[in-house]
Amino acid sequence: MNSIKKKLFFQIGLLIVFLVSLMLLANTLLLESYYTYKQKNKLIDYYDTINSMNSNSYDDNLLEFISMEHSSNIEILITNTNEDILYGSKDYSSDNKDELQPPKGNAPPHSPVIKKTESIDDKIEFVWVENDILHNQDLMLSGTLDNDNIIELRIHLESIKTNIKLSNNFFLIIGLIAFIISMIFAYIVSIYFTKPITEMNDATNRMKDLNFDTSCEVISNDEIGQLAESINEMSMELSNTINSLNDKNIQLQKEIEEKNKLDQKRRTLLNNVSHELKTPLALMQGYAEGLKLNVVKNKKKSNFYCDVIIDESIKMNRLVESLLNIDQMEFGDKVLNKTPFEINEFILNILNKYKKIFQDKNIKWSINTINPIQVFGDNFMLERVFENYLTNAINYIDENLVLKIDLIKLKDHIRIEVFNSSPGIGENDLKRIWDAFYKLDKARTREKGGHGLGLSIIAAIQEAHNNAYGVKNINNGVCFWFEVDIDTIHK
Repeated sequence: MNSIKKKLFFQIGLLIVFLVSLMLLANTLLLESYYTYKQKNKLIDYYDTINSMNSNSYDDNLLEFISMEHSSNIEILITNTNEDILYGSKDYSSDNKDELQPPKGNAPPHSPVIKKTESIDDKIEFVWVENDILHNQDLMLSGTLDNDNIIELRIHLESIKTNIKLSNNFFLIIGLIAFIISMIFAYIVSIYFTKPITEMNDATNRMKDLNFDTSCEVISNDEIGQLAESINEMSMELSNTINSLNDKNIQLQKEIEEKNKLDQKRRTLLNNVSHELKTPLALMQGYAEGLKLNVVKNKKKSNFYCDVIIDESIKMNRLVESLLNIDQMEFGDKVLNKTPFEINEFILNILNKYKKIFQDKNIKWSINTINPIQVFGDNFMLERVFENYLTNAINYIDENLVLKIDLIKLKDHIRIEVFNSSPGIGENDLKRIWDAFYKLDKARTREKGGHGLGLSIIAAIQEAHNNAYGVKNINNGVCFWFEVDIDTIHK
């Protein structure tokens, strides 16, 4: 019997059987003695009451005698020293007077027999008498009053034995009914009592399997309810701890992945930088050696050598500066100097610097402005974003020579789009154009193209601003775009 429900059910049943049996045993063995004890005390009380009455005549106390007889079912006989009856209950008469005063020796054939006596003091004693035919037993108090009258108080004991038998039968019936009701009640209580324990057991088993998405129903404020609440709190704490560890583990995995990506990026960067620096360094070394050995004799050619060295050194300086800018942006070392400015004026000022280039290249450019509005950002950095887009558009514009700038007002941002007519960008290239040193035209000359860092710088600046950027192929061209925050702080 491993179930606590069954144990509780049978234990309550055994307790009820034990209590009913104990009541029957106590009723059988103790009730008669207890009844006799109470009756003896009652007879002594009646003796004291009668002893305190008027000694001359008991006629005035007739109602009091009748009350005693009816309330306690006793029989009273008072005689004087001449054996004259001063008061007698109806069962006491002169005809049976001798019978009610049993002899000390052998009793006549139908006379009561004295079974036991018990002296209380020198005036009263208790006498147990039994009828030799009916075997009825009576308890009698026999004594002398203060006025020297003789008193006998008698009470029948046979009724208590009958009552004990009747009481036992009644207890058996009530006990059986109580047992049935108690077992039903025990079954209900066992279910009610063990249900939260069963739930707590199931909950702890699930917690053992590291399943903490569980709780116990708290239905009381007692020890079981407090235990259920403690299990719920423990489950919640363990769940929070496990979740915290999982989050930290995920965060650690992300950091490891980021570190691996960073290491890979650094290796790629190192390879690309080595590759990009190899050509200008070789050129500079060759031309410098030529100058040192005085290979060229005329001044014009010597100046050309110097110009090449200077040009390559400028390109190398720009390359290093771009790499530093990207590194500072990506690692948060570059602090943005955000200020409010008007976006239309900002775009037009930059375009004015490119008008000569547009004119020289016969580029047909246009711009769609919006109503004047203040934006908020790092003016210098955003200028680099827009100029890089313009430079990129100029370098990749096709024979149609169409360049268009659109300003679009969104909910919280202004989007600037730079379109140039071109064949479009392939799907594979669209995913990689924001990577450092990635070039769309693998075969383009060093004079026309850069190092493939312009779009990487744009990505770093926009991510530092927490603003979107992107590129899309549209009809007859490519559109690069970026967003700037609308100024809501300095309104």
